[in-house]
Amino acid sequence: MNTKIAAILLTVCIAITACAAYISVSNNKKTNNVTVNPLEGVILEIKENTLTNTGLTLIIKNVATNDYVYGSPYWIEEKNKDQWILKTSKSDMFTTEGYMLSKNSVNEKELNWAYRYGELTPGNYRVIKHFSYLTSSGIEEDFSVSVEFTINLGVF
Repeated sequence: MNTKIAAILLTVCIAITACAAYISVSNNKKTNNVTVNPLEGVILEIKENTLTNTGLTLIIKNVATNDYVYGSPYWIEEKNKDQWILKTSKSDMFTTEGYMLSKNSVNEKELNWAYRYGELTPGNYRVIKHFSYLTSSGIEEDFSVSVEFTINLGVF
């Protein structure tokens, strides 16, 4: 495996940075407009009718001119008042695979967090994924993207 790709994959798994994009979902319907960081240009959305208290399907869009790499790991945070709190995981999630997100492309990724987080109770949450890319000067840049959603009682 190319050492640059290996370094990117490792960074994808451990990098924690500010969120670059968000979209809110409630009852499997979009409720807010998408906000995209113009530098990264990666958008996360939740595929319609896939949100449950144990998982969802992410739609990962690249509207930028860069190619990106991301891995399987993701994190869930729960909103408590005005603060996002990282959910405690029942298991670690470290993997070495990497997925390409070519410019102007769309990928889908199914997430099933039942084993890792259990069933989510009603509330506001967000899924965070990390992405990496190499700049034209060969410097690795990392960033995070999140998508917000609401679990309502009896919505499933």
